[in-house]
Amino acid sequence: MSVDGKSSITLMKTLQTSTAVYSICPYDVNRFIVGTLGDRRHARIIGLNGQESDIASLTFPDKTYNEGTSHCTYLPSDGVVAVTYHNEHTVQLYQIGPGTSRTVKDDRIQCPGGICGAQGRVFVASRGTDTVVEMTVQGEIVKCHDVGMKEPYIINVTQNGGHIVVADFVWGNSTIKLFKMEYA
Repeated sequence: MSVDGKSSITLMKTLQTSTAVYSICPYDVNRFIVGTLGDRRHARIIGLNGQESDIASLTFPDKTYNEGTSHCTYLPSDGVVAVTYHNEHTVQLYQIGPGTSRTVKDDRIQCPGGICGAQGRVFVASRGTDTVVEMTVQGEIVKCHDVGMKEPYIINVTQNGGHIVVADFVWGNSTIKLFKMEYA
């Protein structure tokens, strides 16, 4: 889809996928990295031409995840695919190219949900601690942000890293908050 200056969208193409897609991030001008649902390949590449491929250098745990138990994002400037594993209370940082990965397991990350990144930082909604955990792409936890909401679940950051949006997981009384980010 494309968005013009008047905020209208125009359907350009419909792609059928072989797996359920739970998240989507730009990879390059012609492809996306998608987080999957119910597939042992936790992230895949899908081109605008519909061609699907695995991320050859990455090896994921041999396990499938259902809705809400794994989220994925891609940080193009760092070549990092970051994936949350809710039940394992972990974040996995996969480096495209060398195919290396780093597991981040810390008491400050409990029941992680949404994940996003910008400016060399990864932000994780930690539902079990009611915070947003900020870490480097190397997996070093920088700070836990108290966002003043119960069970933060979905997060996104603006492309320039200046603002972060957080939505909670409270049925019937959900909130969305916008925060300004300042880097030290």
